[in-house]
Amino acid sequence: MDQFNANKVYIAWDRKLSKETNFRNTLTEGTYKGTRDQDRNKEVYSSVDSILDIVECLGVKNIFPGKLEADDVISWLSKTVPGKKIIISVDKDFIQLVAPDISYYSPVKKQLVDSYNFEETFAVTPKEYLYYKAIIGDVSDNIPGIEGYGKVKGLKLAVSYNEYTTTGECEEKDLYTIKANEKTILDNLKLMDLSYGLSLFKEETDLYGEQILKLEKIAPDFNKFKQICTNLEFNSVLEKLDNWQASFNKKANGSILTEYFKAFE
Repeated sequence: MDQFNANKVYIAWDRKLSKETNFRNTLTEGTYKGTRDQDRNKEVYSSVDSILDIVECLGVKNIFPGKLEADDVISWLSKTVPGKKIIISVDKDFIQLVAPDISYYSPVKKQLVDSYNFEETFAVTPKEYLYYKAIIGDVSDNIPGIEGYGKVKGLKLAVSYNEYTTTGECEEKDLYTIKANEKTILDNLKLMDLSYGLSLFKEETDLYGEQILKLEKIAPDFNKFKQICTNLEFNSVLEKLDNWQASFNKKANGSILTEYFKAFE
């Protein structure tokens, strides 16, 4: 919050509002994310309700998917909310969303990626990066890629695949690989392209829009924030309560935000 001086903060959660099956599970016949530690996931989400209350007191807007995932919500937000956006996540799936008005920040690498340094950072365009992910697959989501293709070969083939989809032609060796593995690439794109699911379910995007309208009424309540922190004995937070209030005071941060984003223009 302090680093980017945002005037609005959204958190997308993977707590679905619908009990319907995610289309990705259907496409993969249940293998999607099948290697995840479910016990650990339950443990992680055991404190979600408390976190939701705390961040809402700071004016943060919590938003949930219907039958899709938080990734899809973030994709929708990034393309719908006006102005400059920064996606803060360790999940590299969001890198595909980088555009002139959308940046990606990894809090682990402390790296900001935008439309200016994207190709310098990844040696491909955002579109080719998505192809690259489809080619190499995603171990964490249990999505297999083309056997024998890692970073180096994957990036090269992604560039060729972009050329192939645009002109129908590319280097002969790569063309053979693409045609032999095109089903894998296309199937993986359906799972990884964060615009695909949104295009299938209009009711999902309608749900996000309804939440956004309600969330506009959310405002910081620092007295409640203090009370919750007191009840939970968050003493380190209470010691710096003024700092928290300053960080999440949207009006105070507004002028700073404007100056920061001038660098993108």
